[in-house]
Amino acid sequence: MVKKLFKFLAYLLLFFFAFIYFAPKVALYYVAEKELSKFDIVISDEIAKERGFSLELSDATLYVKSIESAEVKESSLTLLGLYNHLSVEDITLSSTAKAFLPLYIESINATYALYNPLNVTLNAEGEFGELDASFNILERTLHIEMLPSVVMLQKYKNSLRELTKNEDGSYSYDKNF
Repeated sequence: MVKKLFKFLAYLLLFFFAFIYFAPKVALYYVAEKELSKFDIVISDEIAKERGFSLELSDATLYVKSIESAEVKESSLTLLGLYNHLSVEDITLSSTAKAFLPLYIESINATYALYNPLNVTLNAEGEFGELDASFNILERTLHIEMLPSVVMLQKYKNSLRELTKNEDGSYSYDKNF
């Protein structure tokens, strides 16, 4: 009985990983891109490549409401069901955002995992400093912890006023949706 159960679970796991590996990731990406266009978010000029368990995009330009908002050098999306990860690197924001924050972001990493099913976590680094965020899906709350860089502290004081300063020099922000 135990052997049959083990064999069944092994076949199920093999089927699951084969399904993910052979899924048409680029086609699914274009379906998702079409859904995003309903919210006036357009990703263009990207080069999409399947890499086994992940989808990689390079040289993408992001438009929000027909306004060029950012250029993304590289991004990678890994969807495994139990563990999902989005990594975005070398982001240059549009010059319209220069009044609010520095324009270069080194990396953004977002993770959703089954071992923490109610939270989506995000880590980012850039000219603004370091940022850790979590979004609770059930309670619909966003919590951000930011350790600002010297540039952010000197040139973007008005943006930091929207955040709460902590005793350790970091800043936090909480929002309910």
